[in-house]
Amino acid sequence: MGADSDGSVGTMRSMRRRDFLLAAAGALTLAGCSAGQQTRPPAASGVNRTSTTSAAAPSPQAAAPQTPQRRPGTPAEMLARDTVPVLCYHQIREVTANDGPRARPLICPPALLERHLQALSGAGMRPVTSSQLVDYVEFGTPLPPRPVVLSFDDASAGQFTNALPILQRLSMPATFFIMTVVLDKPNWLSRDQVRVLDQAGMAIAAHTWDHHAVTQYTGTDWAIQLQQPKAELEQIIGHPVDLFAYPYGSWNTDALPHVQAAGYRAAFQLREKPLDPQLPLLTLRRLLVSSSQGEQDLLAQLQA
Repeated sequence: MGADSDGSVGTMRSMRRRDFLLAAAGALTLAGCSAGQQTRPPAASGVNRTSTTSAAAPSPQAAAPQTPQRRPGTPAEMLARDTVPVLCYHQIREVTANDGPRARPLICPPALLERHLQALSGAGMRPVTSSQLVDYVEFGTPLPPRPVVLSFDDASAGQFTNALPILQRLSMPATFFIMTVVLDKPNWLSRDQVRVLDQAGMAIAAHTWDHHAVTQYTGTDWAIQLQQPKAELEQIIGHPVDLFAYPYGSWNTDALPHVQAAGYRAAFQLREKPLDPQLPLLTLRRLLVSSSQGEQDLLAQLQA
């Protein structure tokens, strides 16, 4: 054959070879898509996976459910949820002859504390954590029937030596609002005890540095009384602290932006004052418990 004939033959052979390779590649691609549709694992929860080997979209039945985002309630909704009693105790120890008449109502003997807690349980009330309460107020997260929150202020030593064993024996959670100026001093909690309280499942929260009322703060007071105690407690227990209690339960609207800026999710006052209509989470109410109250007196007050 001549040069043109040889070139035509070579061209035809090259075309047949190319067509064969394209056909083979197409067959392999179809086989791969089929295998991928049969063996693809289900999508992980919350992730919408799209197959890169098939043009077919996953069926609605196979799509993983999306986790709904929690929607914070409006201030009005949060105000309406301020129905859970939060009890506020202070010193848990025996009264001594040196205790004056003003101090005695805030000194609860251990036996009285245990009777109070047993009476709550006997009345069908169930202690919940402070975080559960805040979730309920903010998001409407369900709580068990007849919830109650237990809290202890100031960081006196008897809260560890006397209250903690009672709480553990009755399997009840509580929140401890700590003022940090007293840590490691005689008759007050040590830093190690704060750490043990946290490890025992109790919530650790802030109660300022030295118990001055927030209504008196100016200048650097906000950092000293709000920010530094939070940072110190977080260093002690190794995780965030986002709850705060006002000394004496006293607050004003000027203080709320500072409390919020310090990183607190919620803050607690006392029962006598209504919640702030715009920032209810920063003015949640507590009920001051007096050692003059017997079990039935306490239950009656909770019904009021």
